[in-house]
Amino acid sequence: MVIPMRRSALLAVPLTIAALAVPTWAVAQPAQGTTTSGTTPTTAGSTTPTTSTPAYTGPPRLSALRLRKVVKAQQGHARFMLGMKSAGPGTFTVKITSVKDKKVVRTITSAANRPGGNVWFLVQAVNDQGYQLPSGPYSVRISLTDGQGRTAKALKRNFRLVLTPPRGRLDGFTVTNLPAIARQLKIPEGGQLVTALGAKGVLVTAGLRRGDVITRVNNVDVTTPGQWATALKALPADTAVPIEYRRGAEVRAGMISLPPDWNPAPSYEKAFKVLVRRNPNTLGYLLAAARDRLDAGKPDDAQKMLDTWPKGLKITAIGQMLQGEILLDKNDLEGSLGAYNRAVKKDPALAPALLGQGLVLSRLDRTAEAVPAFQAAGAADPFNAIAQAFLAYALIATDQFEPAIAAATEAVRLDPNYEDGYVALGLGLIATDQKARGVSELKKGLLLISDQERADELIAQHLEPAHP
Repeated sequence: MVIPMRRSALLAVPLTIAALAVPTWAVAQPAQGTTTSGTTPTTAGSTTPTTSTPAYTGPPRLSALRLRKVVKAQQGHARFMLGMKSAGPGTFTVKITSVKDKKVVRTITSAANRPGGNVWFLVQAVNDQGYQLPSGPYSVRISLTDGQGRTAKALKRNFRLVLTPPRGRLDGFTVTNLPAIARQLKIPEGGQLVTALGAKGVLVTAGLRRGDVITRVNNVDVTTPGQWATALKALPADTAVPIEYRRGAEVRAGMISLPPDWNPAPSYEKAFKVLVRRNPNTLGYLLAAARDRLDAGKPDDAQKMLDTWPKGLKITAIGQMLQGEILLDKNDLEGSLGAYNRAVKKDPALAPALLGQGLVLSRLDRTAEAVPAFQAAGAADPFNAIAQAFLAYALIATDQFEPAIAAATEAVRLDPNYEDGYVALGLGLIATDQKARGVSELKKGLLLISDQERADELIAQHLEPAHP
């Protein structure tokens, strides 16, 4: 089983504090900084065995509509699960109507001849123009037409959408204050080094400056990469929260009220050009500038930046880790693995490089070798939910289901807002015939996934075959 991932999945830690994209498994997502891609793996024990039951040839039928009467979801990330049973394949059409306005706000049409049986949709709670649906009452109507033009009796149900407060977004770019970066700057290690700030933004108003190190946000320690990734996803918008940071040896504190995360992140490109020109030997700033180009989808620009680094910095563990990120972004898996291996050899405790090593090994279908890399990443950063979730996926792929369930459970404990903790836990439970609980955990993960294609793959491969 190959465990694919997007480029930011690499670091397990967001590189910017502008917008958080957390690593995912399958077609998935990552922390700010590097992404990867792939296909959804299959999991032993997660599918229903084939039978010799003859294909259904009667008229299409729909039954057993599953939809919560009250759907609670975070504003800006609202989605819900919609399930039913179908006798026979066909084309499904889902229409969502505003009860208040009596207008159809969303129409979803499945692929033709979608198989029958258990049918589930992850529905993004947006209108046909892509805008978030407001709180209020809605009705859902599901119809089915088979290949002969026969139509099933439609299913209908009302529900109320209740939006919870949105997630906030910080307007700055950080890198983890790794030991090598801290030694060069002659500051204590740990925390998140601020490398760029949005003009007149929230962080600037709170008093932060480039070179400060954020140590706590919203009363949560953010010393390690895993703590930082978790804290960013839990930040509320439009609510004053405390922030603590170091400036040299001095500890400072302030309050920040963040805008919702659907606001666009600032562009830091010009700021980094000036910063690198003025600080051509400062490792933390060089790393941040290159990762900003990776976030912008420009790995060639990041490579050009790395090529201009002083040789003494390029051959460091951090320089080799960055090389691994760039090559992975360009889908040079063997080259990326070589760079990560060199980084880990130079610094066996460099958690982001260990995680990257594991992810590339998984992409190369060397999943058994990825297990110790993920374990080492988790040991180097015990607060990293991403390392635990990917360890769980690798253990599932190597038929080690009980340890996989333990790792996934730890991922959920570390970060209750991280989709892959729940997905991995669900798949592990399904693989050990704990289907009811496994389906429940898998649904929790699906509700946190914003990537519709990935969600559809997980539903088709794991939820529909396993659902009772």
